[in-house]
Amino acid sequence: MDDRVTPNPDRRRWLIVAIVALLAVAAFYAFQRNRAQQEEYQTSLGLARVLSATFEKQSKLNVGQVKGSLDVTTVDPGMVRLLRSAQKVTLPYAVDYQLDLSGLDTGDYRWDAKRRTLRVAIPDVVPTRPNIDETQRRTLATGGIFVTREAFDNLNRRAAVLATRTANAEANKPKHLNAARANARKAVASLLKAPLSVAGLGDVTVEVAFPFDGVSAGEHWDVSPSIAEVLAEHQAQR
Repeated sequence: MDDRVTPNPDRRRWLIVAIVALLAVAAFYAFQRNRAQQEEYQTSLGLARVLSATFEKQSKLNVGQVKGSLDVTTVDPGMVRLLRSAQKVTLPYAVDYQLDLSGLDTGDYRWDAKRRTLRVAIPDVVPTRPNIDETQRRTLATGGIFVTREAFDNLNRRAAVLATRTANAEANKPKHLNAARANARKAVASLLKAPLSVAGLGDVTVEVAFPFDGVSAGEHWDVSPSIAEVLAEHQAQR
């Protein structure tokens, strides 16, 4: 008596069908994944080109200004106490806030395809050197028995230095910096709106982030690859 089991043709046929089906499903998902990666690469490449061209044309933006007038009192001690003099003047000033975009690269951009949202990480705004308008100087009072020409010039120089220091302190107050930062967010988003549309990327939301901005619990920007990482990965797979 032959104890060997006779193979079941139907069972073998269904096994082959199952293997072919699994291979087909795996191939389909591999194709879908490859297509998604290609789409992500093409989108990232398009975004990189648009952002590079846009920021190259406008690398520095003025995003705000604080201005006003300062009452400054200065004293010149003189060579002897008898020649001590003082002066009180009003000096108009203006400080611009500048945003430097020249250092941005693809590592500063992240693309969320599901939300169709582009996040751009920009540097903080910087107050420029105060502009003290000497032509609009108004002398309110001058004290001293005898104010020499040298003392007068010294008082003016001291007033300019003190006004510059005070204007710089005013420009660095949080309320003025925050106003300039809000303008910077709007300016960058507005700057990119037209180029992104012309490039055929459709309706894209631009989120602008400063170095000190955190990530809320509902966001996943901390794990999303930057455009630089997407492009580098594509090159590595070639």
